[in-house]
Amino acid sequence: MKLVDSLTTLITEGVANSTIKDAITNKHVCNLRYMNDDKLPRGSEHRVIHPVAYGMSNGKKPNPVVRAYQTSGPSLKVTEKGVPLPDWRLFRVDRMNSFTPVTGDGDEIFASFNEPPMYNKIGDKSMSRMDYNSKF
Repeated sequence: MKLVDSLTTLITEGVANSTIKDAITNKHVCNLRYMNDDKLPRGSEHRVIHPVAYGMSNGKKPNPVVRAYQTSGPSLKVTEKGVPLPDWRLFRVDRMNSFTPVTGDGDEIFASFNEPPMYNKIGDKSMSRMDYNSKF
């Protein structure tokens, strides 16, 4: 299955589900490059997130999404609605250019995070279905 995910990522230039699942399961801090930031200066779409859930969005045309606590980087909510960081964000997987774990310090291969503020263990109203959810 990992070979299929890797090939799909290479062909579609997308992010593999196995990478997302691993980051959520192991609570890896991740760098995210996101496509829909066309209103922001070019090259400023690098974000740092704590991904906690993966599933399908609500709506007429559901999309795979990741619920994450964004700690730094650009956000349209910050510029348009005045919602400062850190804060919760919902990211569509098909709009992710890259999703990579942050390298850890010392003995850790990847940096990890603890339970973010106001984390909802039960679910997410923005998702019709949740496939992966962090356990704290």
